[in-house]
Amino acid sequence: MGKASKRKPKAAPAVPSESAAAAPPAASTAALLPTARSSAQSAAPRPLATDVGSLRLLQRDSGTEWVFAERAANAPPLAAMPLVMQRLAYAATLGGADPEKYWWWITDDALAALAAELRGRHYCVVDGLLGEAAAATLRREVQAVRAAGGLALSKLAGGRTGKGLSYSHSAVRGDWVGWFDGDEQGHWAERSLSRYLQRVDTLMSQLAPLLDAELGGVASRSKAMVAAYPGGGARYVRHCDNACLAGEGEKCNGRRLTAILYLNPGWRDVDGGALRLYAPRAPKGVPPVADVEPLNDRLVLFYADYRVPHEVLAAHSDRLAITLWYFDGAERERAQQRGTAAAAATDAAEAAAIAGEIERFEARFGAADEVRRVVADPESEIM
Repeated sequence: MGKASKRKPKAAPAVPSESAAAAPPAASTAALLPTARSSAQSAAPRPLATDVGSLRLLQRDSGTEWVFAERAANAPPLAAMPLVMQRLAYAATLGGADPEKYWWWITDDALAALAAELRGRHYCVVDGLLGEAAAATLRREVQAVRAAGGLALSKLAGGRTGKGLSYSHSAVRGDWVGWFDGDEQGHWAERSLSRYLQRVDTLMSQLAPLLDAELGGVASRSKAMVAAYPGGGARYVRHCDNACLAGEGEKCNGRRLTAILYLNPGWRDVDGGALRLYAPRAPKGVPPVADVEPLNDRLVLFYADYRVPHEVLAAHSDRLAITLWYFDGAERERAQQRGTAAAAATDAAEAAAIAGEIERFEARFGAADEVRRVVADPESEIM
């Protein structure tokens, strides 16, 4: 289970006056923010033909494939920043503000809009968190870590105490992951991960007072989970990050808020890989409430518990993301105490439970890629 970072966020840079911000013309978020959809289209699939049924033949690395050229009529709406945040971002871009010095997303208006989104929808989106240059540097260093073998096929279970059976199943979860704090020797020479962590920690420290009942108890966070979906239909089935509801429940693990940054320049609808969000405790068959496209330099925040069931749809191109979990201090301490006290008594029960879970997954998705007994690495796993 992962060590939670207890370092206090560094102070944010000074925020200039907002009085000069002008309202932009009506447009989509992508049009307002060049960082949302990069001009780097060379890696995008090449369209070969389109038929009268709105199907498009694409040339991918793995070969040709027919895909729908338009979103289905019953698809959920695409998540986007609130209009007030789009205006702030547009004004910063139009005014030539340096994204390294002017963090428009921690202005009072931006924070108020994010808090309102989390209260009403339980999720929110920030486009252009880093700026195009910083996002490109972070992506480049993530790819270097990946090329050096720093990511491994993700695991699906390890038991509440971190012991027992672990297994990989690409039909259920097809990403490759690694856990980092930005200080690993041999990686992050340009300090891109540390700079990103400083920004999101600062955002959290500024946002928490506006949502005191929910985020006032946040005392630490996880290491950064770098995840790569290699395309070819890799996905992650519907789940919640915390089997809990606002700290109530026997399986609460302390995760209060999930933060995901996407690093995918040139991403298109046909690449799939959207984060699909569902209503709180929504049973199967209830339509989703939103799709979050994994656009470059996009941050999505959402409550980690039963309020936001979610899944990653099949990705058909390489998809990179960095995930953090912010822990409620009291809830996490209770979970750790419960796990320590019950460890010896529950190992056998956990092994049986996980074996049953494997059996259910295999009945639905086929044989698992790997099943083995492990002791979790505390440096890489998250509680």
